[in-house]
Amino acid sequence: MKNQIIIHSSGNQTRIALLENGELAQLFIESEENQRTVGNIYVARVHKVMSGIRAAFIDMGTPKDAFLHFSDAGDHLDEYISMLNGPKAIPKHLRNTLSKKEEMTNSDRQVLAGKLLKTGQKLLVQIVKEPIGSKGPRVSTDITIAGRFLVLIPMGDYIAVSKRISNYKERRRLKGILNGLVPDGFGVIVRTVAQNQNQEAIEEDLLNVLKKWEKLTMRLEDAEPPDLLHNDLDMTESLIRDLFAKNYDRVLVDDSKMFKHVKSYVQQIAPHMVPNVKLFKGKEHIFDNLGISEDVNSIFNPRVRMKMGGYLIFEQTEAMYVVDVNSGPYAAKQKQEDNSLKTNLEAAREIAKQLRLRDIGGIIVVDFIDLKDEKNRKKIYDELKKEFRKDTAKTNIIGMSDFGLIQITRQRIRPSVINSVSKVCPMCGGSGNVVTKNTILTDIESWISKFKHTTSYRAIDLYVNPYLKSYLTKGIFSTRWKWMKKYRVRVLLVGDDKISLNEFHVTLAGSEVDITDAVLQGASLDELLERHELEELKGSKPDSDQLEYMKKEHSGKSSSNLINKAKNSHRNDQPNKSKNTPKSNKRTAQNHHSNRKDSNQSRNGNSRVTVVLKKDLTKEA
Repeated sequence: MKNQIIIHSSGNQTRIALLENGELAQLFIESEENQRTVGNIYVARVHKVMSGIRAAFIDMGTPKDAFLHFSDAGDHLDEYISMLNGPKAIPKHLRNTLSKKEEMTNSDRQVLAGKLLKTGQKLLVQIVKEPIGSKGPRVSTDITIAGRFLVLIPMGDYIAVSKRISNYKERRRLKGILNGLVPDGFGVIVRTVAQNQNQEAIEEDLLNVLKKWEKLTMRLEDAEPPDLLHNDLDMTESLIRDLFAKNYDRVLVDDSKMFKHVKSYVQQIAPHMVPNVKLFKGKEHIFDNLGISEDVNSIFNPRVRMKMGGYLIFEQTEAMYVVDVNSGPYAAKQKQEDNSLKTNLEAAREIAKQLRLRDIGGIIVVDFIDLKDEKNRKKIYDELKKEFRKDTAKTNIIGMSDFGLIQITRQRIRPSVINSVSKVCPMCGGSGNVVTKNTILTDIESWISKFKHTTSYRAIDLYVNPYLKSYLTKGIFSTRWKWMKKYRVRVLLVGDDKISLNEFHVTLAGSEVDITDAVLQGASLDELLERHELEELKGSKPDSDQLEYMKKEHSGKSSSNLINKAKNSHRNDQPNKSKNTPKSNKRTAQNHHSNRKDSNQSRNGNSRVTVVLKKDLTKEA
């Protein structure tokens, strides 16, 4: 078997390796905390519209609001808004404009989308990009339902064929099959895997995606935002649907439960391929048996060694990935230019392989070894272009600069493999560096000094890493005792293992309000406490702009019977109950400190301090 899908399941985590010609080509990891969400469809609510950045933030019930750029609003945004919020949700002055949207430029359509979207609206959205880092998921209102051979476009009105199907006769055959099958008001995109498939298989796939849409519209009748209406396939099923029988001819699974699940799914989508789903019965680890364990482990190492002795260093920053190419001990007896060229060519092949293996997306900057000859620079660029043709993700490469830098953009749909199985180090906060003990002690004492001379409060709770707490309380005349004697401030130490060695968190004694930044900035604590109390009272009342809206009778021509069904069901809807129930602002110190970490990072060089405060504060003389 040349190309195989290898599935290792341990119960807690599933690792899927793609083997091409016996070598590891790509690795995917899925677990409970890292589940695939691309393709999921929600009925959500517009939380905020920001025309300045041509985007809206959507409340989907996720930890962070989803991001909807106006370019992802789609051609049918007005139809979905009317369907969910009633025809009066579209202002009268925009209705004439909508009739001319086919003639608009992309920029004008984005401006129009900003005018159509309003805070509080219900909206049907689909995740197109996983949440990455501090960013929420990216969504689109161009709803699609993916099948094995077809992608259904509700409210579409066209049949499109993948450009990768280059044979004209085959393209015409597929269009001919679907012309008489696709219902009015729907569109489809024919996927590459549909090439040479018979009419019965295509019809069955079309029926399946139509059933999924019908099921979604039925759930829409009683849906309260935020609500998940359609859960797309998990990582395993998605890869088998897209790759099995097209590029890969065997699936090998080492877990009996997962084997039954995969076999059942293959039976549904490609019954003739069921014999190619095998259960691995070996005693050793499946990756060891196939000789790919070393390659899998190398993914998690920032250093990658090359055969000729050179090596690559992968470094992630907030904005991009940086790859450094080093020749290492390699020094052939040729000229420096020839040595550099050979190392760079090998590096170009390895970089294309590693970006795919690690599933790194976004902006990648590669620092190659300097080359003087322009022809040699062109060779590196051409080698990268050739290697990236094997990659299904969209890539764009900019030629080598005078400084030996090549810029690459690679489509990013989900977090990289490393980010999906790791979290920020609680000791260094992701910086990779820990300040010295004396530095953090100086920062804490400076804060206490300023607190004493700028406020009338004299009791604080100081949250630090348990290691630092043990040092501060060591001995009869401990550092904590010395601080209290010197500044006449009572200091209660609290150990929190979620706090890094680079930071400390402070609270007024028995309180839950953050005073640290206020102290550092010389702001009034009394005003801060008043604001906190007002916000707490405000949070106990539901905002009027977040209440549900009563559905009105729809106007206009429906796209299809299924769309009609969804629309008609909403005509009799009653006003929904507000889901904006009072939320308690009281949190545990531990959770508060964890959630405030990002906001504290803006203090550039100062120790990040989070303070928690309750309303029943007392001043000490």
